[in-house]
Amino acid sequence: MIAIAQGLNIYTLQGVAIDKQTLIVPTLDGQLLQVTPKGKVTVLVDLLKAELGIPFGITETNGDVVVTVSGYLPVHYLVRVKPNGALTIIADLSKTSGFYGAPFGVAAYNGEYIVTVSTDVVDSTSALLRVSATGKVGAIANLSEFGIPFGVIATQRGFVVAQQNGQLLQISPGGKVAVLVDLLKGGFGIPFNMAARKDDLVVTTNAGLIVRVNPQGVPSLLVDLLKARLGIPSGIVVSNGNLIVTTNAGYLLQINL
Repeated sequence: MIAIAQGLNIYTLQGVAIDKQTLIVPTLDGQLLQVTPKGKVTVLVDLLKAELGIPFGITETNGDVVVTVSGYLPVHYLVRVKPNGALTIIADLSKTSGFYGAPFGVAAYNGEYIVTVSTDVVDSTSALLRVSATGKVGAIANLSEFGIPFGVIATQRGFVVAQQNGQLLQISPGGKVAVLVDLLKGGFGIPFNMAARKDDLVVTTNAGLIVRVNPQGVPSLLVDLLKARLGIPSGIVVSNGNLIVTTNAGYLLQINL
C-alpha cells in the first residue's frame, strides 16, 4: 500500500477519477485536485470560487471529467470540466434534487450521464436519473425503498448503485431494480463508491473496508483501512489493475493487488 498524497480535505461521499495517469480528486474545499503518480498536487479548478458548490461524484469521459456539484442555496449541478479547468454546466439539477436533496454519484453511459439523486435526505427519497449531453433530465428508477443512493457505475448489464440501506442494486437501462447483495446485512457496512476490476466490483464502505463483490453477488474482504489507521475509504478507481482510493483521513492511496 502506497500513500500517493495525504492531508487532503476529503468527505466520505466524494469520488475519484483518473485521466490517463493523472488522478482527479474532489475535496470539501470545493476544489478538483490533479495529483500525479508521484504525489504532486495542483488545483484544476475551484468550484466554490466559481459559485457552483462542492463536488461529490466524478467520472472521466473523453478526456474531461464530469462531476455532481452541490451548493448552499441550495443549487445542484452536473458540470463538465476540461483538462484546462474550463467549466460547462451540463444540467441544473436543483429542481430535481429539491431543497433537502442532492446529487451524488455519476457515471458515463452511451453518451449520456447516469446520476444518483436524493430528492430529500431527511425522508431518504431518491432516484436514478438519465441526463443527456444537452442537459435533458429523465428518471430511470425510484430508489426510495432503499434509502439514499451514493455511487453508481455503468456495467454491461446496466448500472450498479450503492445504497444507504446497505445494498448494491443492479438496475437495467429500462429501470428494473434487483438487489445484487446486501453488504450491511453481511457485516461489511454501507457501500459508498465502486469500481469494476475484471469481472468483479470493488467497493468502499463506511466500516473502513474495501470489499470485492463477484458477479454472483458474493462479497469478500480485500482491505481494512480503518484497522490500518488510514480512515474510511470513499472514492475508488482502478489503474493498471491496482486500486486508487481516497479516505476521509485525507489519504490518496495506491493498493496493489
